[in-house]
Amino acid sequence: MGLWVVVLLAIIQGVAEFLPISSSGHLRIFQEVLGLDEAQTLFDLMLHVGSLVAVVWVYRERVGKVLAGGWRAVARREGRTLSEFWGADADFRLFIFVGLATLPTGVIALLVGPLLEGWAGSLAFVGTALLFNACILLVLDRLLRKGTAQRGLDELTWKDALLIGLAQGVAVTRGISRSGSTITAAVALGIKQDAAAAFSFLLSIPAILGALVITLKDFDGEMDALLPGVFGAVIAAIVGIVALKLLLRLLDKGRLGLFAGYCAAVGVFALVWHFTS
Repeated sequence: MGLWVVVLLAIIQGVAEFLPISSSGHLRIFQEVLGLDEAQTLFDLMLHVGSLVAVVWVYRERVGKVLAGGWRAVARREGRTLSEFWGADADFRLFIFVGLATLPTGVIALLVGPLLEGWAGSLAFVGTALLFNACILLVLDRLLRKGTAQRGLDELTWKDALLIGLAQGVAVTRGISRSGSTITAAVALGIKQDAAAAFSFLLSIPAILGALVITLKDFDGEMDALLPGVFGAVIAAIVGIVALKLLLRLLDKGRLGLFAGYCAAVGVFALVWHFTS
């Protein structure tokens, strides 16, 4: 794998994993248009590690609090019942809600993933999914303009968690953005955009870890990809941190609708390429 390919794929992963434009869709399009081979398993694994580092770094304070909430429930309830602890500890509730939201995502990935495997790599499929993703972002833009979402993270419910997890499950499809789907679902449920983003990216941690487990399952020991993988992970992490901070800034200004037009254009391009090449 050439250096320029490593850099290109790492940048795509870093940008598209966090901006609501679908990293899997973009990687597939670039591979097809540039005639690149599918990324090696170990290299793909390392890019996901870079994305995970970016999320944990940007949300390090919140991640620490959520993990501490889970630990307190196990080791330091100080005589309180779990029900009493639940009502008093918002970080513990958030810990449980992240786990709860991960369940429908995992079920959908296990059920739908094998069904899509044969033809989801087609640019016709990816292009259509990107057009659908553009529609999701238009819905988000409309919701943000209304400004009716007012609930914070401490007001999440188990129903919110399950519905947001279902939205994340939709994003197992190439061309559908995980961040765009989950943030849109959260805002539609009345959760403020900063809280929606925080929950979305907390939820990305087990999602990325799950992707790592799936990738490791197919790992066949191609250690020659280790050095490019480490280099790619560093680039993906750095670019990912910048992209995530940019997303949060644009979300705060209610301007994620900008990406709807972009996704529509890329989707049309993918469809044209598929039917004319």
